[in-house]
Amino acid sequence: MVNVYDCIVFEDLNIKDMVKNSRLSKSIHDAAWSNLIQFTKYKAEEAGKFVELVNPCNTSQICSNCGQNVKKSLATRAHNCPNCGLIIDRDHNAAINILNRAVGTTV
Repeated sequence: MVNVYDCIVFEDLNIKDMVKNSRLSKSIHDAAWSNLIQFTKYKAEEAGKFVELVNPCNTSQICSNCGQNVKKSLATRAHNCPNCGLIIDRDHNAAINILNRAVGTTV
């Protein structure tokens, strides 16, 4: 990632609290999120690149196109905005919101 991108953005997740959720803890530990962020920061600094952490609040709920809050459960994998009609994968929608927060853009 550091060889391809000048800036890499992650959600500033409270992983210690997240692993308290028994349904999610194994997946969170398996993903080693903290290690990924720490390693990416180290490599980015070494290469003169940047890693930024942004507030994770509602990144998957807010429509990246119009800003409407579209509530959905964790099981819902698609973002379908009733306000503007945007239909994209939930994670893609969240990624756009995360990038927008890093660059200071809001809808």
